[in-house]
Amino acid sequence: MRSRWGRGRTTGRVTLGSLSAWLITAVTVLAGVLVAGPPAAAADLPYGPYTCVNGFVWREAFPGDLVCVTPAIRGQGWSENALGPSRREPNGGPYGPDTCKQGFVWREARPSDRVCVPPPSRDQARSDNANAPWRLVSPGATPRGGVSVSTTPHQLGGWLYATGSGVSPYGAVRFYAVGINTVGPYSLGVLTATPSGTLPGWQYVADIRCRSGQTGPATIVVLDQASGLVTTAGTTDAFRRCG
Repeated sequence: MRSRWGRGRTTGRVTLGSLSAWLITAVTVLAGVLVAGPPAAAADLPYGPYTCVNGFVWREAFPGDLVCVTPAIRGQGWSENALGPSRREPNGGPYGPDTCKQGFVWREARPSDRVCVPPPSRDQARSDNANAPWRLVSPGATPRGGVSVSTTPHQLGGWLYATGSGVSPYGAVRFYAVGINTVGPYSLGVLTATPSGTLPGWQYVADIRCRSGQTGPATIVVLDQASGLVTTAGTTDAFRRCG
C-alpha cells in the first residue's frame, strides 16, 4: 500500500523512503538466547543496511533519518514538522529564533532538531534513538562510521578500546557486539563524546570474556544515541579467545 505522503511504499518488512535517505547522517539486552545463522549482509536486505524489523518504518523526522519507529510515531513526526512553526515564539526568545511557546520543547531527534513539540514527544524521540540497534534486521550490516575499535587480548578474552570522531558533541556513544549467538545486540559499554564530537585517544570500553563455541569474530556496533545513528566500528576476536 502507498504511504500517505507518497514517499515510498509499505511492505511487511519496512517502508522504502527516498534512496537518498541512505546518507549516514531503558534499553534491555537480550543476551544468551541462541539464534540461527550469521548476521545478514547489506546486499541481502531488501532496503539496504537500515532495513527495519517487521512492524517498524523509518522515522523520517528530517532528511536522512533512518531510525526505525512504529508507523504511528512516523505519522506523528510528520504532523509535528507541519505544526512546528506555529509552536515557536514569533519574535524569538531566550533560546533564539527557535524558542518554543510555553508548553512545548525541542524534539531533539538529533541535536539540531528544534521542532517544537509537547514534552512526551521529545521523550519518545529519545527512547526511539536508544532502541535503534534492536529495530534493525541486521545492525552488523550498517556502514563503518567514524569510530574504530581495537582489542588487547588476555587469557580469557580481551580488552576493547575505541577512538574516533563524527559523533554528537557531549553525546553518549554506546557499543554492542553482534554475531555472538545472542538475540539482539549485546551491550558492552558507553563513552561520552567531547564538545567537538570526538573520542580522543584509545578509550577503554569493555573487558570481553570468551564464549565457548564462538568460532568467528564479533562485529562491534556503535550507537550515537543523540541522533539514533547506528554504524559499525570493526570486529574483535575477544569472544573466541579461550585460553
